[in-house]
Amino acid sequence: MNPEQVEKIAVLGAGVMGHGIAQVAALAGFNVIIRDIAQEFLDKAQQSIERSLKRQVERGRMTEDAAKAALGKISMTLDLSEAVGDADLVVEAIPERLDLKRKVWKEVSGKAREDAVLATNTSSLSITAIAEAVSHPERFVGMHFFNPPTVMRLVEIIPGARTSPETVELAMALAERMGKTPVAVKRDAPGFIVNRVLITYLNEAAKLLDAGYTKEQVDSAMQHRAGMPLGPFMLADLIGLDIVYNILKVFEENLGPGYASAKPIEKLFKEGKLGRKTGEGFYSYKERPRVPEDVGRGFDIDLLLNPLMEEAEKVVEEGIADREAVDTALKLGANLPRGPFEMRESR
Repeated sequence: MNPEQVEKIAVLGAGVMGHGIAQVAALAGFNVIIRDIAQEFLDKAQQSIERSLKRQVERGRMTEDAAKAALGKISMTLDLSEAVGDADLVVEAIPERLDLKRKVWKEVSGKAREDAVLATNTSSLSITAIAEAVSHPERFVGMHFFNPPTVMRLVEIIPGARTSPETVELAMALAERMGKTPVAVKRDAPGFIVNRVLITYLNEAAKLLDAGYTKEQVDSAMQHRAGMPLGPFMLADLIGLDIVYNILKVFEENLGPGYASAKPIEKLFKEGKLGRKTGEGFYSYKERPRVPEDVGRGFDIDLLLNPLMEEAEKVVEEGIADREAVDTALKLGANLPRGPFEMRESR
């Protein structure tokens, strides 16, 4: 199958990532069907897509006709067979649990066409491990979109151990058709590029709390002096401390104890204080937290920039990606002002 032959995309999971990917695909001209296990999830997704497109029209970013055309290309179903039976591409965006993903993919494998391309949107789980549930794993690939998919330009394309080069090329081309910038990850590894570097950086920041620094001091310095869009603690709250904690668990199991979750992250996770979505994490969100520039005085930003650059070096040394891919991925997927290797060269 070549990219031009792909017409219908099935998206499994109607959550934030699923309906966002569906919207992006519909705007690119694909016919999209979203499948979930409960009608309420589909209804919520429909409302979210309609609201998103309405905002784009109101802001003058698209015409009303274009929004209506995109909506007309999206359908919803509870029936897995209906969703995947004649799909050219199946994209799974369900919760980050290996057992659940394997269960769904085993079902999909028996209902989808044998030549359909199968893609998981996992952010940290092994592509190879998920692919064990499908027949013809050479057609299985990771397509990691970033949140929110309607805004973020990056898609990491990750092969499993048995993914064919043709499948990787097709996934790259389809991401481009959707208006995204795909970055090729050379091999399946925990966290791929962005999360491997970014989540490790957030963990290193949390360790500094036990060394006597404050979250406000660190966030202020990294935002105002290092040029980061958000300090690490505000960013962790935005991502969700459950997501950060669970990714670190994957890292610890696969990369070693040096990647174990810092105590402050683990404590907040166990208390259910997961960041913005629960109203409290490192910060309280009753009011919008702010970190004035003068609060960061006295903090050496190299305490966090050095570990970030070192982790990027490991990604290259371990054959996961080349330097250009790492820089592109971190700029587009984490909104860094410069990639880690660009930072190093500018010193």
